[in-house]
Amino acid sequence: MEPLIYEEYIIAVDTADTDHAKLVGKLVVAWHKSKGLTLCWFKLIKGAEVLVSENSLYGSIVLSREKEWRVIARVLWWIGKAP
Repeated sequence: MEPLIYEEYIIAVDTADTDHAKLVGKLVVAWHKSKGLTLCWFKLIKGAEVLVSENSLYGSIVLSREKEWRVIARVLWWIGKAP
């Protein structure tokens, strides 16, 4: 499966839109203190909030109460060169 957004693309995000209840099924940017930023789908799987990467080389991230990962923005749109 081809990625939806490539490394060279520019994305526009809304950092005010971080309400988890409204983000289910949306593309989001999440942040981790030591791992940095990631671009993932925000899903609800069996009651757990999960960040799911389009790239199968990366596993899903279950959001925990320890707040290791924080959703910091919802992706509004992106632009880039055609592959």
